[in-house]
Amino acid sequence: MQQYVLKHSIKIIGLFIFMLTAMGMQAQGKVEIGTHELVSWFENNWMWIAAGVLILLMIVLFSRGKGGRRKTTTVIKDSHGKTKSVTTIEEQI
Repeated sequence: MQQYVLKHSIKIIGLFIFMLTAMGMQAQGKVEIGTHELVSWFENNWMWIAAGVLILLMIVLFSRGKGGRRKTTTVIKDSHGKTKSVTTIEEQI
């Protein structure tokens, strides 16, 4: 019985919301303010600027990965697990 009441009330609420949105859409009128647009240079070309910045960022990120330095650390331990010496070598790739 409770499920029937719940389903019925959900249908009624859905119908009520649909009617409110339909009335709201009918109440909206068309408003015109001006006949020409005033836009700046940036508003006309923002996609080109964003694409340029993205390409420059990608070039910088991908060009950094090649040709760097490599560090190699060698740890020498004795038979008891104690560290005897540590050697770090830095070389150009």
